[in-house]
Amino acid sequence: MLRFILGMPIEYKFKAKPYEVALKESLDAFGSLASIELIPITEAVGRRIAIDAKSRSDMPPYNMAFYDGYAVKYEDTVGASASSPKKLRVIGQVLKVGDEVGLSVTKGTAVYLSSNSPLPDGANAVVRDEYTSREGGFVLIKKEVELHEDVILKGEDIKAGDIMVKRGTLLRPQDLVLLMEMGIYRIPVYREPTIAIASVGDEILEKFEKGNPYPDDYCILLSMLLRLVGIKTVSLGILRDNPEEIASTVSKNIGHYDAIALMGGGARGAKDFTGDALDRIGETIFHATTISPGKISGVWKVKEKPAFLVPGHIGSAIVCLYNFVIPVMSKIYYDGVSLVNKVSARLTIAVEARPGSYTVRTVNLNSKEDGTLVATPLLKRLGGSTLLTTLSRAHGYIVIPPGTKLSEGSAVEVTLFSPLELLSL
Repeated sequence: MLRFILGMPIEYKFKAKPYEVALKESLDAFGSLASIELIPITEAVGRRIAIDAKSRSDMPPYNMAFYDGYAVKYEDTVGASASSPKKLRVIGQVLKVGDEVGLSVTKGTAVYLSSNSPLPDGANAVVRDEYTSREGGFVLIKKEVELHEDVILKGEDIKAGDIMVKRGTLLRPQDLVLLMEMGIYRIPVYREPTIAIASVGDEILEKFEKGNPYPDDYCILLSMLLRLVGIKTVSLGILRDNPEEIASTVSKNIGHYDAIALMGGGARGAKDFTGDALDRIGETIFHATTISPGKISGVWKVKEKPAFLVPGHIGSAIVCLYNFVIPVMSKIYYDGVSLVNKVSARLTIAVEARPGSYTVRTVNLNSKEDGTLVATPLLKRLGGSTLLTTLSRAHGYIVIPPGTKLSEGSAVEVTLFSPLELLSL
């Protein structure tokens, strides 16, 4: 492809590679730059934990009553009923930790206790309060109970050394409460990396100059999706179709951020200079690959950091985002932890991929009465790369290997666009 820059003709050549090679070499090109922050646990919702959080002790730390009632030997309740209660002598009560010290349940005796209190020695079951009545210093047991009935055994929930939360987990409120129960109040999480994003194209600038407040809305979409998986973003604005301006912008900013993504200017048109510009200042990992949409995606290494060329068509941009940008950012800044959720589903219609090219299809998910997830591909003319409804109606996408035909009912793995997709299933 012949280009003219400052009146001098140059030839820019795509460095195309098969999809599997492009992805592998993109990942291999970068080492880990992950860093860890220690933050208050109350600020950790939505962050990713950077270690396996292990239990420091058994939970509960003792055999514990699940209800208010009486600690007994279950053998003493055999045959008990409302019409034929068993009479046991009450030898004490346990209302808090420590009250059980010195108490021992033996044959024919019982101890009153409140829920969550430790069982005294010798007790192996609890009779709920509603199945008893008092007669002075005795209790009438009106229900037969089994061994360990209404007792939470020591370590039944978690044993000392068990992994409570795995490394890389997106922390939820219930995860954090569990850690707090173990006395953990500050937690190591991965520092969220930041990608600087810029739109490339004179036509986008024209929209801005005509008063459109959001002329680069596709970049805004990418930014919001990235934030949902734990990657922060900043905008570098709109760049002209000018290789010097593009190269200068990347060079000036790459040192301030963890990566740069340029959207647009990557095809074979007369004004597509993004690949040229990145070639001047960095090492090309690849530019163009065998995944569709998204064929003109590209990855460069600039000052040891990744620079991504994201196609301007929105469908192609999404494919590039999930198949190159997010995996590479995960490798570098999250130690390879998967930042996206995947679910299994069955196709509602047949789909196929052309020979020689991986095909990506967005899908809408629904749940059948039996709980099975079904995936309906959203097919549009020209593959749907420029049609927003193939995204707005979709929960995620599937990747079909080259030359593969998938029949109705085939099992597929669906990559979800964000954790929010799970809320509507």
